[in-house]
Amino acid sequence: MKTLKIDTLVLGMVETNCYIISNPVTKEAIVVDPGDHAHKIADFLKEQELTCLGILLTHGHFDHILAVSELSDLTGAKVYAHEAEMVLLQDPKLNASSHIRAECSLTPDVLLKDGQELSLAGFSIKVIHTPGHTGGGVCYYFPDYQELFSGDTLFLEDIGRSDLPTGNGRQLVESIRTKLMTLEDEVKVHPGHGESTTIGHEKVYNFYLRDNGWE
Repeated sequence: MKTLKIDTLVLGMVETNCYIISNPVTKEAIVVDPGDHAHKIADFLKEQELTCLGILLTHGHFDHILAVSELSDLTGAKVYAHEAEMVLLQDPKLNASSHIRAECSLTPDVLLKDGQELSLAGFSIKVIHTPGHTGGGVCYYFPDYQELFSGDTLFLEDIGRSDLPTGNGRQLVESIRTKLMTLEDEVKVHPGHGESTTIGHEKVYNFYLRDNGWE
């Protein structure tokens, strides 16, 4: 039996992908970017008889964090985020939640560093700091399964925007080129919005990652 299962819930006003990564053997799970509707996520976990052991945040924009505090309360799961994202997570203006009149401020339980390895639900997870969309943006890589959760860093034939607080376009492209494009072509990429892709596909078809894509 394959011991990693990925379910996707598309939540919130900008249709953010919330991923539930579960271990069918242990019935333990991890939630990545609970952007809204905490009870929908909690109901899914209950229906599948899953115990949530951790909430992983790729970055701190409102559409990825609105359900974090409530889901943490409902499940008892700790919240993980990169240490450089703390200011944005705590400031409703910076994370843009104040712009939609749903002010959100939170403090992660666990602050992560680049290259750190986590062990949750029986999975080994590598933290890859990919600043550019935000200063503390990260991707989560499951090397044993070649699965990457990229948040708003990398999309199908596109990259994240960099015009919001702590964003930097050149830094974003550099992060992707030096930290993600070095992964195997077969690695499947699960972005924060839209359809999945692979590293190999992006090497060929992503304009921003070709030599002429960013001057």
